[in-house]
Amino acid sequence: MILLFWTGCSLWTPSQNDGDRALIIKPEDFCIFLFESSEEIYRANIKDPGMWEALRDLAAADEEYAAHYNWLYSTYNSWDEHRRAQLREIMTEYHHHPMSEQLIRNGRQEAGLDEVIAFIREARFFGKMRNALVDFYSWYGSNYALPHYQQIRPLLERKALAINALVEKDFDIAGFLEKETGITLKEKPEAIELLLNMRIYGASGFYRDKVSLTTIQWNATPEKIWATPFHEMSHPFFRTFTGSMSFKYLAGKLKKDEKLLKMFNEEVPYTWEGWVEENLVEGFARYLNVRKGIARDVGEGIYIFDGEFAQALVDGFDPQKISLEDFTVQFLKQKYNL
Repeated sequence: MILLFWTGCSLWTPSQNDGDRALIIKPEDFCIFLFESSEEIYRANIKDPGMWEALRDLAAADEEYAAHYNWLYSTYNSWDEHRRAQLREIMTEYHHHPMSEQLIRNGRQEAGLDEVIAFIREARFFGKMRNALVDFYSWYGSNYALPHYQQIRPLLERKALAINALVEKDFDIAGFLEKETGITLKEKPEAIELLLNMRIYGASGFYRDKVSLTTIQWNATPEKIWATPFHEMSHPFFRTFTGSMSFKYLAGKLKKDEKLLKMFNEEVPYTWEGWVEENLVEGFARYLNVRKGIARDVGEGIYIFDGEFAQALVDGFDPQKISLEDFTVQFLKQKYNL
């Protein structure tokens, strides 16, 4: 089950500013962990204990994850009823995602505990229950969240280094995409930050100006992690043709695919054309994993035809011989007998 909440170690040399990097992979910032971890304690011990109990076998097999998993319980068990009641009340009124988002959008992504507390005291967003928020997070942050964050951060830093090691140090992801698509964009794709954390359930997305931030779960494989920036940064390349009237007309004909339509109606936050594009982009991200040597094969698809499209790309796409648009159109017409 995946819970989505939506709105560093780097691939570039340390002398560059973060704002100049197209991709940053690093541990999630403390301001996110502070609120996110309190919510996970709440879910594991109060709201969804069964879901977290199911992770016990995973913790038993992964010593590093076990340190975080066991902390979720030992922390809550050490609290008195006053602190437990505070947590329940806060989680009833607030969600961790917009709490972190307030700090990120106001230029405080790298804030330490004191700065976070000062922001809670001042920001209008935290007006409801402000005194309780200040009291709880001052106490929880200094006694539990910060010490634990300092313990797990080295684990996440090592993971970020291992992920980065799968490509060359000066890997230019935007240039790689231009080469593999055969498309040169007038504007570079927006920057992406992948924020590694210790969670198994739940992923969050944020925006800071034009930078997209996505949290990455502890059990995500390197192939899955790399598929995230490949996926997000492929959208602008596909949108060079998916917005055309001819493509929208073609996409409309795909509604005869009952599985594609059923998933769209049930849980997809896109327009129909956006849903078709999402399948294509996910397939292309899997293809890029193979092209870059990060994965041996495209793996199983997560949507309807993304896996099939990925394999078709591996088997026959060459941007020197056919445009991505023409290849995509041919694939869809052949698959759906159009």
